[in-house]
Amino acid sequence: MDLLDPVLTFDRLIGGIDLNKYLTDIPEYTTGRFRYNPVNMLKTVLFGFMTSGYCSLRELEDNCKVNIRFMYLMDHRTPSYRTFGYFINEILQDKVENIFNDINRAIFNEEHVDLQHIYIDGSKFEANANKYTWVW
Repeated sequence: MDLLDPVLTFDRLIGGIDLNKYLTDIPEYTTGRFRYNPVNMLKTVLFGFMTSGYCSLRELEDNCKVNIRFMYLMDHRTPSYRTFGYFINEILQDKVENIFNDINRAIFNEEHVDLQHIYIDGSKFEANANKYTWVW
């Protein structure tokens, strides 16, 4: 992969955030297969939504099978769509807002974003855009 590949930038940024504090209440497995790494699962879910805007559970599963970026994040393991669904609905349900706050804070710190100024370029966007309703 290229050093400027988005997955490497994403992994480097997310690697600087302590995600384990959000994944402490995962029950231990007692029977069956070993659990997937929850940090890798979280990175994969976040990267899926970052690249696609909206990513279905089956698309996440397919991407883990064929997309080298998702394979990199999951260490070449492929969870099923049901595993992603359980992880999102049961593990991440109450923590999403705090996770995004930490990600935004990390981006602001790394990129030195100044939140004291607002930049306006003069663009006009209509709320209900239609080619016949533009006001000149």
